[in-house]
Amino acid sequence: MNMNTNENNSQLPISREPSDVQLQSDADAQAVVGYLPQSGDIESDERIPIAQAEGYDPLAIELALAPAETSFSDRLWLIILTVVGAVLVIIFFPTERFFKPRTKDLGTMSIGGPTTEADLNQTNYRNEPWFSVLLEIDRLYFGEGKLSEAIRVAESALDIVPKKNWERWEKIHYRYWELLSAAGRVHTLKTATQAYLQILPEDPFANYYYAQAFLTATNRIRSFTTEMKQAYRQEAEAIIRQIENACNSLDAQRKHPEAQKKEGAFNALYQKLRLEQAKLFVLIWRLGGYQEDKHPDVVYRDNALNICDSAELADSKEAKKLKIDIYNHIIDRWYWFEGQQVVQGANMRRKMLEQAVRTLKKELTN
Repeated sequence: MNMNTNENNSQLPISREPSDVQLQSDADAQAVVGYLPQSGDIESDERIPIAQAEGYDPLAIELALAPAETSFSDRLWLIILTVVGAVLVIIFFPTERFFKPRTKDLGTMSIGGPTTEADLNQTNYRNEPWFSVLLEIDRLYFGEGKLSEAIRVAESALDIVPKKNWERWEKIHYRYWELLSAAGRVHTLKTATQAYLQILPEDPFANYYYAQAFLTATNRIRSFTTEMKQAYRQEAEAIIRQIENACNSLDAQRKHPEAQKKEGAFNALYQKLRLEQAKLFVLIWRLGGYQEDKHPDVVYRDNALNICDSAELADSKEAKKLKIDIYNHIIDRWYWFEGQQVVQGANMRRKMLEQAVRTLKKELTN
């Protein structure tokens, strides 16, 4: 009994008075509650033997103990290498090579959509005599689809207008040329625009539609005599000069302070005129027999390519198609031979031109 009683008593908690507990030092007290003893920093000289004893590689020890700061020369070399790398990226990976603008169709010149009755109270032209004529023409063409009748109304109105007032009736002339172009009446269009250019030689619409009519009529001819080639060549060169004057006039107008409101219209006119000018250069090259190498007519071909490569026509479908046509004419003259010649100042081989054609076609179909 006594033995069991002692065992049970030993398992009971024993309460002690504070006086029975021996006082402990501060270090012992911290150890009791879970604090580690304070330690100081290990000096570099002490770290090396410790790391060596742990089996670390000497190079790793040296790199670990090296100061983190870089020298001025290292920073300078880093800046130089960064600049050189950026220049190489710009040269060999230009932005336009990977992020080309979406190609667009320039279309034909137009004064816009149909004029309606609602425009009578919203325009400053409502009191002009030509405005009612334009309203009638647009009603017939856009509203009822009567192209021939709309042309007759325009011709009847313009027949009684004195030439000195043609500039005030320019909207009717512009719509009339647009309808003639839509109807395919090339010779009438050429005659009408030629007469207008005698009075206003730098009018962009007249130059555009005159060039368009001339090119359309010429492209329909399959064979030329020597006299015909010379006559068409001279006329093409005259139209090129007229378009150049018209483009210079547009540039002057774009510099006017109030031209910002019409910047989009000026740019569209400029693009269309330049494209027609490029086509005229190609026509002269064609009349000369698509010459190559050092022939004087090669200048016309390169002028056309330079216009197509200009910033204004960089995203034009028509410009890309014209370049494809020019490259194909160069390739066709070589037949199956691996030819080469200077194009726009650069020596071009057959494979290079074929690759350029594939790239242009891909841009058009994307």
